[in-house]
Amino acid sequence: MPERKALVKLAILAAIIAAAFFAAWKTGLSEYTDVSRAATAVRDLRDVRFIIPLFVLAYALAATFGLPGSILTLVGGAMFGFGLGTLLNWSGATAGAIAAYTLARTLGRDAFRGVLGKYGDKLDTLAENRGFLAILRLRLIPAVPFNVLNYASGLAGVPARSYATATALGIIPGTAIYTYFADALLAGAEGAQEKALLRLFIAGGLLMLLSFVPAIARKLGVGVTSIALMAALTLTASASEAQNAAADHSSFDALLRANVLNGLVDYDAFKRSPDFAVYLENMAKVNPVELSDSERLAFWINIYNAWTIQLINDKGERRSIRNINKSLGLLKLKGPWSEPFVRVRGKRISLDDVEHRIIRKEWQEPRIHFALVCAAIGCPPLRAEAYTGNRLEAQLEDQGVLFLRRSPSKNRVDIANRTVHASMIFTYYKADFGGSDERIGRFIARWYPDGEEKQLLNSGSFKLSKTDYDWSLNSQVRARGRGETTVNR
Repeated sequence: MPERKALVKLAILAAIIAAAFFAAWKTGLSEYTDVSRAATAVRDLRDVRFIIPLFVLAYALAATFGLPGSILTLVGGAMFGFGLGTLLNWSGATAGAIAAYTLARTLGRDAFRGVLGKYGDKLDTLAENRGFLAILRLRLIPAVPFNVLNYASGLAGVPARSYATATALGIIPGTAIYTYFADALLAGAEGAQEKALLRLFIAGGLLMLLSFVPAIARKLGVGVTSIALMAALTLTASASEAQNAAADHSSFDALLRANVLNGLVDYDAFKRSPDFAVYLENMAKVNPVELSDSERLAFWINIYNAWTIQLINDKGERRSIRNINKSLGLLKLKGPWSEPFVRVRGKRISLDDVEHRIIRKEWQEPRIHFALVCAAIGCPPLRAEAYTGNRLEAQLEDQGVLFLRRSPSKNRVDIANRTVHASMIFTYYKADFGGSDERIGRFIARWYPDGEEKQLLNSGSFKLSKTDYDWSLNSQVRARGRGETTVNR
């Protein structure tokens, strides 16, 4: 009778695992177990709400039911970077490993002991006395299958506390290395091949070294736990130092001061400047997550404006940004803002990603529309200095002055006709400015001194009229040819 009950429980365990694989196949999720789908998964998940807890939950469920976790490690490294990606991968893997162990021990342990017969007691003694060190050593060897060890530990009866502690500690170095490896692999796939190859060699070397950690520990007489912790801390420190750079905008600031006049840009000067190329390269190494809120927003504004300049020069465009990747009849091309050419931390994203999926999503700050410059005369004037975290508030306020009160072809208040002439920006992003003409008027009023203009804007009793949006390139050379100027500083 006990044997039959044990076999029933084992059958239930097998049925649960089989059902998980069937559900993954039936719902199409199994397609994402292929590591070649990593880039697709990253794009699909980019805009998912509550992605961090959902990612950890997905990883834990995958590990619980023995589904391949390689794709999740890749996605974790690609979406969240080395630091946060390692933490999330570790959290999901640890939770899933403990759940899989519990499932196997609860449903399969009795049947497994029955198969072992008289050797079951010896295994219990071995697991009790040496379970912690055995699991810890096995966790440190990358070649040992993660899911197999989860179930095997439960079936073998390794004490729960020993298993959980050894697993939580033992997977730290491997998780960190695999996340670093994943980040490097995705960087190579998305265009940063010049750095990715070196990082892949580093990760591969660390994985090989990790395999010998238990043997080295025994030879030196050093506790394997200490080795694991030291390896994880060393990797974290060295990888973070190698990957992350400071968000230093001083070179971009100098270029803007030298080559932007009254909001107009000397694009040829940026094209000739080696400092500009170095600046873009340095910014590609910055991890924005590590910046303060104001520094991070300044970083993304500068990224948008700098890469817009780079786009104009890359395409050799000197008339209008809308000539880049424009539609030809029924043939719909990407357009200048959806082309993934902006490089940040080994990944390629678009200007649309920077503006809509990062800045507007993270900050409910309408003044960013005065700072992001799309290389057109109709845009707000490009500021002749870089944005910085410590001066960001004052810079955004001053951009409001430059755009709303010193650019009459774009924004002005006509008292006599009770009309507010406003840039198309207020139409494109109406919701950001309050969602109604009255709220747009009150928003604009904050940049006006007390007087009739401010009273009209606050009253809401005016007609909002759209000014023409000039898509001509905001180029110094082109403006001189047309006899045009705008006011910046």
